[in-house]
Amino acid sequence: MLLFAFPFGMIISLAFWIYLGVILRKRERVFHEEIDPGLAKKQLKSLKTLSIAAGISFAIAIVGIIMHNVQSGLLETEETLYFFIGIVASYLFILASGSGLVIFINGRQKPI
Repeated sequence: MLLFAFPFGMIISLAFWIYLGVILRKRERVFHEEIDPGLAKKQLKSLKTLSIAAGISFAIAIVGIIMHNVQSGLLETEETLYFFIGIVASYLFILASGSGLVIFINGRQKPI
């Protein structure tokens, strides 16, 4: 079940970061107009930190999976270290994307 969520989680996570990038290019304000400026600044800082973490973990995931495939092809044996590094980094990317999505949705809602 956990491996079943992997490809869909990656696709949804990539779609979220692409959507957020488009929003940041088109609009001045990412969050709701009535939100406290201090809170908006804090949420934007958290969102930037999560985007950096997601980008790094995505790059590590791609490199880990490619290294696993290259080493398996050259040595004709299965090397699990690079495979596990790629999978763990992929799940960290999905986790960082989910956290960024929660921050983004909370910031878009009208404050009470």
